[in-house]
Amino acid sequence: VLPAGAIGGIDALAAMRLSGLTSVRYRSRKPPLAWRGSPAERVVDLGTLAKPAVLYTGSAGEAALLYPQNANVAAAVALAGLGFEATQVELVADPGAAGNIHEIEAEGAAGRFAIALQGKPSRTNPKTSALAALSVARALLNGDAVMVI
Repeated sequence: VLPAGAIGGIDALAAMRLSGLTSVRYRSRKPPLAWRGSPAERVVDLGTLAKPAVLYTGSAGEAALLYPQNANVAAAVALAGLGFEATQVELVADPGAAGNIHEIEAEGAAGRFAIALQGKPSRTNPKTSALAALSVARALLNGDAVMVI
């Protein structure tokens, strides 16, 4: 069992994969503080950032390797969808972001969908969303459930 983590729509993405996905794009926008201790510090000055800055554009596989503490949702999207090489990722440091913003766009034979979720950062780790821990708790509770939604 792999919890959805900080993003919704993973179920729809995995279902669309069954009929053929043609494209999956994931964008993560987080406040500059969330990127501290990552390669982002070599891309921009996180302390003085005044407008959104794209830190990375490329495959989910490379994003997960370069930004392991920030690209876990990109990895979940890749696992549910087109895989690590075909899933396109954009990582953005955004001083105007009030939280961790995750956006998925997918298209395939079954249709097209887009979802955006703005989670509040975890109090103990601003790199992750408070929703991620709740997603794990839900997955554990579902283990004993008669019906899972």
